Amino acid sequence: MRHSRLLSYVAAIPRKVARRPGTPTPDHGEAADLAWATHPQIRRVTTTELGVLMQMKVALVAGCAGTRSLRDFGGLYLVHGKYLLEPAVALGAEFASMIDLTPRTEFAAAIEKARSTLPGLEVEFVNHDFRDPELYKSLRAVDTSILFEVLLHQENYISVLQSVASKTERYICIAQPCLKEAMLGLPGSASLLQFWPESLKNNYRATYWPAEPRTERFDTASWMWGHTVSHLIAVMHGIGWIVDDGEIIETVYGQYWDYPLLRFRRE
Repeated sequence: MRHSRLLSYVAAIPRKVARRPGTPTPDHGEAADLAWATHPQIRRVTTTELGVLMQMKVALVAGCAGTRSLRDFGGLYLVHGKYLLEPAVALGAEFASMIDLTPRTEFAAAIEKARSTLPGLEVEFVNHDFRDPELYKSLRAVDTSILFEVLLHQENYISVLQSVASKTERYICIAQPCLKEAMLGLPGSASLLQFWPESLKNNYRATYWPAEPRTERFDTASWMWGHTVSHLIAVMHGIGWIVDDGEIIETVYGQYWDYPLLRFRRE
């Protein structure tokens, strides 16, 4: 009975927020305003086209002015280095580094294509887990780092961000689906959704979030975190980086999700 009541309460979260008598009712609109008020450079965009989103991600990195070296963390799955190599060519970069645990044969072809336009491009592939702090002792610093669709899979994502920042001189680019601010009510919030009841997950299924095998332990193959955009901004602020530019796509991942493309620079 208690379990059934708990599931009923959790399933109601998108529609109501339980509160103690005498406490103020959260104003989700006000919370969202607080999250965005100090970041007028972040623009809101509406699209449902995945292809448009992919090109916007390329443009985010290609907009990192003055970048001569860049590194992508976990950028081989499905796109085979697209968000590393296409911006590298656009920027006329000298060095491009990919860190990924799973090699893809298509990456070699993508490198050759990039070099057909930029013959002098040096490309590094490091077959390693970028959660390992020891990795960063051997990496050379780069101007720009790319973290697309990876932080939501990391139980220790703040540690990952600190390590990445230690080897990045100018810009860090982050893109991933995030829960809308109104879903959590207060700025700077995040939810560990990997262990939500399946019925609740089904309510929140994003357009590109398929059903995953149930796990009761952290599993980086699964979608762990429902970050909000304000949470990512707050975490980056905490390690000394501020928003340089960005866009929020409101519809591409469904009604409960925003899709931020954020570029940060050192404060």
